[in-house]
Amino acid sequence: MTNEEIQKLMEFVIKQQESFAGNMEKADERMTRLEGAFAGLVNIVSETVKVQRELLETQKMLVESQKVLAESQKQTGEQLNALLKTIERYIREDRNESLIN
Repeated sequence: MTNEEIQKLMEFVIKQQESFAGNMEKADERMTRLEGAFAGLVNIVSETVKVQRELLETQKMLVESQKVLAESQKQTGEQLNALLKTIERYIREDRNESLIN
């Protein structure tokens, strides 16, 4: 190999190295942006899980509250039925007394 060929080969290798170094720098920049975006996604997922847990707890509380309300409504219905029966009995008794007198 002549000195001129060696010189051309060296220039070619140097240009390739410069190109490679530039590409690596761009890749590093992209990787840094991707790492930031990934960290942001991790935070979003973490917050989403936290909110889902809070919603689940709230849902459990609502279910329990609904059970208590349903039982209360049942008792109220039973009490209203008892009151209506008492009123009906008084009305019947009053009518019977009116018919007798």
